[in-house]
Amino acid sequence: MSPAQEIGHCKICHTNNLITFISFGEMPVANAFLRKEEVENPSFKEFKYEMKVGFCENCKMVQLVNIVPYEKYIVPDEKGKRNYAFFASTSKVMEQHFSEIAKEIENRFLDKSSKILEIGSNDGIFLKAFKSNPVLGIEPSDNVAEIAKKLGIETITEFFSESLARRISLERGKFKAIFSANVILNIIDLHDLLNGINYLLEDNGAFIFEDPYIVDILKKVSYDQIYDEHIWYFSLTSLNNLLKMHGLELFDAEKLETHGGSMRKYVCKKGKYPPTERLLRYLAEERDNGINTLAPYLKFAKEVEESKEELIRLLRDIKSKGKKIVGYAAASKGTIVQNYCGIGRELIDYISDSTPFKQGLYSPGNHIPVVAPEYFHNDKKTDYALLGAWNHADEIIGKEKEFIQRGGRFIVHYPKARILESGNLPDIESHADTTQSSDLIPGVEVKKLKIFANDQGYLFETLRNDDAFFNGVFGQVLMIEIYPGVIKGYHLHKKHDEYITCVKGNVKYVIVQENPNGTKKINKFVIGEKNPALIKVPKGLWRAYMPLGNQPAMIMDVMSRPYDSKDPDTEEKGIMDFGDVWTVKNG
Repeated sequence: MSPAQEIGHCKICHTNNLITFISFGEMPVANAFLRKEEVENPSFKEFKYEMKVGFCENCKMVQLVNIVPYEKYIVPDEKGKRNYAFFASTSKVMEQHFSEIAKEIENRFLDKSSKILEIGSNDGIFLKAFKSNPVLGIEPSDNVAEIAKKLGIETITEFFSESLARRISLERGKFKAIFSANVILNIIDLHDLLNGINYLLEDNGAFIFEDPYIVDILKKVSYDQIYDEHIWYFSLTSLNNLLKMHGLELFDAEKLETHGGSMRKYVCKKGKYPPTERLLRYLAEERDNGINTLAPYLKFAKEVEESKEELIRLLRDIKSKGKKIVGYAAASKGTIVQNYCGIGRELIDYISDSTPFKQGLYSPGNHIPVVAPEYFHNDKKTDYALLGAWNHADEIIGKEKEFIQRGGRFIVHYPKARILESGNLPDIESHADTTQSSDLIPGVEVKKLKIFANDQGYLFETLRNDDAFFNGVFGQVLMIEIYPGVIKGYHLHKKHDEYITCVKGNVKYVIVQENPNGTKKINKFVIGEKNPALIKVPKGLWRAYMPLGNQPAMIMDVMSRPYDSKDPDTEEKGIMDFGDVWTVKNG
């Protein structure tokens, strides 16, 4: 019987409509790294299970068919304390990510007396951003919770449940905001979870959580997002079906670039907030792409098998030429790829990882040794490194410039197995505008652009004559297309302002203020299709830009003064006059 013919019981709607569409075979627990004595003990039996994924034709939820108990990956030590192998604060990119969402929640939902609770608070990376409001973390793993407690963050070391929610409510009252990141998809009993959320959330409160988005997993063939801890793979459609069972509903959603493609969901009690335009647009896109049918999942299963064959073929070809390959990042994603594709020590010598907890251990399943980054840095014989955490590729590449400069190359498996040559390294700032409003050069202003979409198409506004920062003076509009690899060099205008929008592709846009004392201030933005925004650039500042992602980009430039060839009002500088702000680096 092929996987697509297997029918089982859905754990959400409790009907027999769960259709298995892919099996990855026997798989170890992705984060259950082994000690040397376990690997060398012939009688040691490593826990494995058949990792199958199903789609429910009734409630549309994608889910693991076989669920691994928590105690297999949140492991008690000899003292009975639970330990988890992932420390969120090891990633500076994620630290910035959580700081930004904390600020948004504070501005959008909280007043001075509002309380915030986080489910799965890890080492406090999110809650530490709140300086004025009372916070409470729920984290069942003692080792990461201890770090949060040392930061002064009150943390309860238990699994979140309805019974815990009732206890918390009696002792502390209700919460205006409840947040969770990459945790809700791990919780076995979602009905118990939502009962607890409903009880603990203020009537006009918001439950905000983010997880890998099934649409991105399908699109990128990122099958390594699927592993034992990730039980549920949410679409907005399936999630709304679940929430309705508990008197809750989605009122907003936001696509994110984290973890290779995530969706942030905003949930309220029924009728408390109207649905946003972007939520309705995302739901329409899911419907148009057939996410509520079996077809895209069967297509995904076929593409996963093709990806596996391509990666094995690529690695074997490299090894046949006498080259050395290692792994980079002992992440859960890497465990899945290595085991599904049968990649062992005959192909990969070791795995470099910066987490001290994992160093000196062996990877689950194929037992590849994990070493500290220093070992990798001193190993000048390594030619290639297979990325085990490709969603952090930008950050990794930014740290490993020396490896790249001496000819080293990274390998990724998604969506097609390939070597990241120097010309196709990921664009590290393509996910967001990284400049905070408090850091803007005086006079520079940014307007986030809203996209309005329906089944006929979409539109977005740019400059309006009632925008607060518009000076009311119109000169002309320029449309500028710039090709990949070109940097439009620094230029300065003394007599007119500009209002810049990227309407096609994405660009890095750099603005520089030169001060009389010789110092300078630089603002860097990424704007375009991934981050629609309008930037006001006042007169007297240097500006330059380049397209990202090996694609051409089109700029719309609204000028407050028409161009005059007799008085061009333009000064120019070289592209490196303010240093190298163009090379891809850790953002």
